Amino acid sequence: MEFEGILEKARNREITEQEALFLFENAKDWIRVSQLLQTASYVRDKEVGRVFKLKVFALSSNKGCRTNPPCRYCGQSSRDSKQRFFTYPANPEEVAEAARIADEAGFMGVQLGGGCSGFKGAEAVEDAKIVKSVAPDLEIFVNYGADMSEENIIKLKELGVERIGCSFETINEELFRKIKPGDSLKERMRVAELIDKHGVGLVSVMMIGIGESYKDRVNHIFYLKRFKNLKRISVSGFLPIRGTPMENDPPATSIDIAKTIAITRLVHRNIDLSGSFGRDDQLQLWIMAGTNMRTIHGMFEPIHRVERVKFRGDVRKISDRFVFINSLPIYIKMIEEMGLKPGLRLNRRGDDKCA
Repeated sequence: MEFEGILEKARNREITEQEALFLFENAKDWIRVSQLLQTASYVRDKEVGRVFKLKVFALSSNKGCRTNPPCRYCGQSSRDSKQRFFTYPANPEEVAEAARIADEAGFMGVQLGGGCSGFKGAEAVEDAKIVKSVAPDLEIFVNYGADMSEENIIKLKELGVERIGCSFETINEELFRKIKPGDSLKERMRVAELIDKHGVGLVSVMMIGIGESYKDRVNHIFYLKRFKNLKRISVSGFLPIRGTPMENDPPATSIDIAKTIAITRLVHRNIDLSGSFGRDDQLQLWIMAGTNMRTIHGMFEPIHRVERVKFRGDVRKISDRFVFINSLPIYIKMIEEMGLKPGLRLNRRGDDKCA
């Protein structure tokens, strides 16, 4: 096989497993990496267009993750309580206010989620009802891992929830057990099949930099092709968190994340593709690699976390516990600098934010 030849063919058709592995193994210098990213961007522009969708991670009533033991890379396993996520569940009024703000800002949709609390998606159902009552035009994506019953999947579909997440991180069973000792890959696969079976859009995450091989990544990319209602893949690069069992493991590099995004785009050509959680400052690199959307984290935050938010903006108080930090103009600028159009809805004031 020849590197440039594969990329030339990839402009017009899906690459094979063998070609994907070859690209991973041979994109070893800046010339080939740039060629790979350019091809992925071309496919993105051709297949899904040049509008970059923006959604936001809003507030949720999720009670926190009860996975035991917690995943070894997750803040829930940190000795430092400040590193733990979802320790401040929102009440119904706070969820409603977050939805109103997201709607007014012109976001296309919101993400509701948190850890696997053990309530099998009941929180997602109640939160979705709240969002629909105050902002019926917002698309809703809920993400509680494998903590989702078939009954609640059906309820969410009836509420008009657009997408439900069920991520594997890796489909290498041995590696999964190592980094997620309290979790079950088989259970996650079962729940993903249920979501797909009921015709709800499936969203899944692939984590890289956790000890997987290129072959593991290729297997994961092509495994996801089995889901006919797959709507989005997010490529998440491992980022060590202080106090966790993996705090001393090296992070995934930006280029390795970008290569993985690009090769994923050459396979999954007409779905939404997004980059890594926690690395929003590298959004422009993810755009170069073929992404077409981002769910922005860090806009709705507990008051005590305001100083830790990467991108600052005007702060609006939601309640005595939560604030909205409007860093949206920074994201819009980054997207426009890359020649794409920010994907935002017409908001209630009539401002045309999406060309």
